[in-house]
Amino acid sequence: MTPTNKKNFDFRVIGAGLAGSEAALVLSRAGFRVELIEQKPQKFSAAHRLPGAAELVCSNSLKSLDPHSAHGLLKAELQALGSPLIDCGLSSRVPGGEALSVDREKFSALVSKEILEQPSLDLKSEEVLNLPEDGIPTLIATGPLSGQSLMEDILNRLGSESLYFYDATSPVVSLESLDLDYFFWGARHNPNSSDYLNLPLSKDEYLQFREDLLAAEKTPGHLPDEDLKYFEGCLPIEVLAERGQDTLAFSCMKPIGLKREGQNRAYAVIQFRREKAAGEILNMVGFQTRMKWGDQARVFRKLPGMRNAEFLRLGAMHRNSFINAPRFLSDQLNWKSNAKTFMAGQITGSEGYSEAIATGHYAALCMMELPLLPENTAMRSLVRFIIHSDEENFQPMNFNFGLLPELPEAAKIKGRARLGKAERKALKAERSLRELDQWLKDNWENLSRPSSSDHPWRRNFLKTLTEPDEAISSDWQASI
Repeated sequence: MTPTNKKNFDFRVIGAGLAGSEAALVLSRAGFRVELIEQKPQKFSAAHRLPGAAELVCSNSLKSLDPHSAHGLLKAELQALGSPLIDCGLSSRVPGGEALSVDREKFSALVSKEILEQPSLDLKSEEVLNLPEDGIPTLIATGPLSGQSLMEDILNRLGSESLYFYDATSPVVSLESLDLDYFFWGARHNPNSSDYLNLPLSKDEYLQFREDLLAAEKTPGHLPDEDLKYFEGCLPIEVLAERGQDTLAFSCMKPIGLKREGQNRAYAVIQFRREKAAGEILNMVGFQTRMKWGDQARVFRKLPGMRNAEFLRLGAMHRNSFINAPRFLSDQLNWKSNAKTFMAGQITGSEGYSEAIATGHYAALCMMELPLLPENTAMRSLVRFIIHSDEENFQPMNFNFGLLPELPEAAKIKGRARLGKAERKALKAERSLRELDQWLKDNWENLSRPSSSDHPWRRNFLKTLTEPDEAISSDWQASI
């Protein structure tokens, strides 16, 4: 589709979260006139507090940049496509080991600045109560906390009830309020790193902490007698504690790779990650909780070194709604019943920050009527899962290598030996990027120029690709 020169907008995006901001920027950078509607700062959901775009509500981590991980591949594809939000994330990065951890306020400010500086992007602050019916192709990216009126209008048009799960946030604590004699700095795979602050617990301390979690008063669901469904990839710590005595010690509190010099390995470890580059504010890693606030403070202050802990934010639970995507969406992420209405982000049933950015970018490409991304790419595989899952048992999922198509059987054999898991993942990643590279060559003229940011992790990831031939833009060659 070619951008129009009319006064009317070519596209509309509702919601300036991760998916909506990504889509709006991709479309406007390609020369289209875009209307972006966001209810903040006029109205905030129960979980939002920043006035700007792309607010990270739960963790401040967009997960791994390791090129051999699932999320590393997803980010490599997004970076190759010129993702505005991944660039903003890299520009607001704070220490976090191999993860892309960001200063959430700086990240939101950078994305907001990008939006405001786009001449063909018009930002409007108002709550959308009903979907417009003016024929403008519209992307709904209002997230899992969509306003009640809009969600009811969407569901009425689809003739469906929403699906849901409960999610929670982790506490944030002041570094200077902790007694650092009980803590040590270090990352799981790099003991000399200062990316994480670690609190080791003995078996007795761990068991007492688990008992305190189980005894604490919990926040009830939003509706009386509602089943508290959770996303398995982001369970509250109380739910993990209920599943078994050592479940926490084998999940978010696992001690593997974390040992204080001169001491034996702890039975369990609580990790704290920096919220800002200076490190004065720390997030309790994996400690999303639905304990009532009074009990949160009481339980956590019983931990060693945390008697005087100052909590700058306590954890909170919220209800996430999403649609039955396999029933209502096509491979272009638009409605089967209305091809001009698209959806992206967590409202589709994708789960995770990088996944939200990916579905927003994917939807923007589809709105521009470009060919679908190749079958073997991470982004296409993520959307394929969303669209072609069992609609009777559809549940959100993060991207993982299991969603990528299998390698041909011959590719799994090297000599007489069968390739290991890591080698198969590397081959899948290389295949994905090769196919995306060819797709970019084939569709170059219809895309805006990708960012020329040269980040070492991306350069290392792409080094296995063949050199781009002369047919590809010299600008693109310079960018990789």
